[in-house]
Amino acid sequence: MSDLDIERRVALSLAVGRYLRSADRFNQTSRDFTGACKSLRKQLGTNQRFVAQIDFKHYLVTSDRDGNFDVEAIPTL
Repeated sequence: MSDLDIERRVALSLAVGRYLRSADRFNQTSRDFTGACKSLRKQLGTNQRFVAQIDFKHYLVTSDRDGNFDVEAIPTL
């Protein structure tokens, strides 16, 4: 970096800082998502199918016998 001018070094430092902050948020969000999936899978059980209303929107929630699940937005009932 010694042969880069000050403006370029500042720009690179800002870009690296943005990357590192984004990586931290991404990793935290990934952990939250994984935890939410585990919790939902545990609460659902197997072979479920129902409509849930969350924040004034409707979702079709299904799970199969292997514990896989899907949450699909649907038009208002």
